[in-house]
Amino acid sequence: MNRNAAYWIASVVFAALVLAKFSPQSGFTSLVCFGETWQERRHHALGKLPVATAPGSSGYDGQFYAQIALDPLLRSTELEKCIDAPAYRTRRILVPAIASVLGLGDPWWILQAYALLNVLCWFALGWVLRRQIDPEDKLAAARWVGCMFSLGVLDSVRQSLVDLPALLLLTLAADACTQARPRQSPIWLALAALAKETSLLGSVALQCDRSSRPFPWRRAGLTLCVAFLPLALWSLYVHHRFASAPGSEGLGNFTWPFLGLLTQTKYALREISLGDLDSRYIFGLVAIIGLFVQTWTIWRSPHLHTPWGRIGAAYSFLLIFLSPWVWSGYWAACRAVLPMTIAFNLLLPATRNFWPIWILGNLTMIHAVWRFL
Repeated sequence: MNRNAAYWIASVVFAALVLAKFSPQSGFTSLVCFGETWQERRHHALGKLPVATAPGSSGYDGQFYAQIALDPLLRSTELEKCIDAPAYRTRRILVPAIASVLGLGDPWWILQAYALLNVLCWFALGWVLRRQIDPEDKLAAARWVGCMFSLGVLDSVRQSLVDLPALLLLTLAADACTQARPRQSPIWLALAALAKETSLLGSVALQCDRSSRPFPWRRAGLTLCVAFLPLALWSLYVHHRFASAPGSEGLGNFTWPFLGLLTQTKYALREISLGDLDSRYIFGLVAIIGLFVQTWTIWRSPHLHTPWGRIGAAYSFLLIFLSPWVWSGYWAACRAVLPMTIAFNLLLPATRNFWPIWILGNLTMIHAVWRFL
């Protein structure tokens, strides 16, 4: 099959998955995952809108970010009751703010813009990754599909989360480093941190280039300051705004090394041994295997002289610190280390073992597509 045809077919499949979520009444709001449990506490601007709501469900995180988009300057006291953890959610302001601008202040169009931002990011990421993959690589299409249909990417689209936009911005920063455009990199990194604060890990990784001597400490320090400063200033504002609001600051997402992994493995094996073959447990084990295959591949032949080699290595360390709370929905763990999945697919050596390792590392793609249906 022609390589370009493979890209087009994959893009059409993705577009079909998204269009299947459209409703003439509720638009694309089913992608935001509003839950019935939170219906009584929704922002008043959503009161009379035909928002798709999952019955008997608490919904998912996208419903909180979508309501932040209704008031990105955080002026209304209403946000404290609409959001599960106001100080934590509002720190990730970039995507809600963009949706607010695109929606021109109209709540209905803000919701639609927010729901479709991840879709736009998917196509943008696909374009950037095609530029980063060697066009002479016969395995280019497989690498691209492994990235674009990974569980972390598709779940961010399916639930309108901030992971994919943050990944896109980190990818643009890596692309700027690869293309010798160092002045653009700090801008992308600063925006990535405002989308999701763990992007700062990628920022640090990109600056740890020891291939040149002497190491450019001044440039690296300035880049990190530019990347960190907007988030720091915004976090101060958020802290001032929600100083008395209860809620997690996200520290519960991390724990002692390997504790979350071992807890999830033990729990999944116990449930399966008791006859509970729910996909949460079966694919939870599959995800653990896949993520360790990715980690093993990245460290078996480290590419620390390349931007993605360093990013993949950095997020492989993050993997072992994820808490049982994150692993309880294994898809959240896949999203947390999504840059590592991208690094795995881009850097997997083109040897005779490519396909077995590629399949093991990307097994969760099956469930990713299934969850979208």
